[in-house]
Amino acid sequence: MNIPPTLIVLIAVLLSVGSASAMLWLNYDSIFKKKPDIPAEFTSIEFDADDTSYSPAETHSMNQLSKELASLKQKLLEKEIELDARESAIEMDLESIEKQKREMDKINQNLSDRLADFESKQGQDISEEKLKQYKETAKRWVEMGPEISSMEIQNWRQKRRFEEALTIFEQLKAEDKAPIIAFMLNSDEDSLIELADALAMRDRGLLPNVSFDNLPGGLPGN
Repeated sequence: MNIPPTLIVLIAVLLSVGSASAMLWLNYDSIFKKKPDIPAEFTSIEFDADDTSYSPAETHSMNQLSKELASLKQKLLEKEIELDARESAIEMDLESIEKQKREMDKINQNLSDRLADFESKQGQDISEEKLKQYKETAKRWVEMGPEISSMEIQNWRQKRRFEEALTIFEQLKAEDKAPIIAFMLNSDEDSLIELADALAMRDRGLLPNVSFDNLPGGLPGN
């Protein structure tokens, strides 16, 4: 029986198409349907020897590691709290230092203002009558001697008349001031020593002309 080649080819094509259609139909779900995402599941670090395939030794090692990690986490939290506390303390110290600096600046400014006011008053003229009284008192201090004059200057200061006493003291010559200052510096009374320092600091005409080496008795305690 002679079969035409065209028929054989047609039958082969039909069988191929049929086989392909059957395979496509059988594997339709796996080819065309999207596979659902399976969420990842993470097990706890705590292992149960009955629910896992790990050996008891491995389970114990993992549990120990979990405890060490938890302890390390706690220490890190405590360290963070300690660092926060230190940072707060440092900030408070900086604020305190800044406050003290502002107070010091205020004090310095106040002293500068007072010094300027004092220097301006130093340049004011004294009335002739007042100047005459000051000169007479200064002469009397010289005549009374260092001890009595020192006591009188101290008494004036206690009566809040130090500015007047200073003005009178400035009327003295350098050689008349020296014995008074020397007596005060060699005194056992702290108040007189402090008074000598006050006079020396305020009387700008004293220090350039009189040094402690030239004072009678030399330095205090000599």
